[in-house]
Amino acid sequence: MKNQSSPNPSNQNDDYLKRSQAEMQRRFVDLQFKRSELEKQLKIVNEVLFSLGREMEQHFSYNQFYK
Repeated sequence: MKNQSSPNPSNQNDDYLKRSQAEMQRRFVDLQFKRSELEKQLKIVNEVLFSLGREMEQHFSYNQFYK
């Protein structure tokens, strides 16, 4: 009996391509998730900045009116 520790090179190449594609797909999904999370955080930051800007305008207007 021969020891078949070395599969067909064509099968090795197919396996490599499948693993490579699976890894790229995993990374793609991971990056999409991270982008989604960053977009949520950016939306919150924008809302806080907008709110702070309104408060600053109101404070400035109040100080101009009462001083």
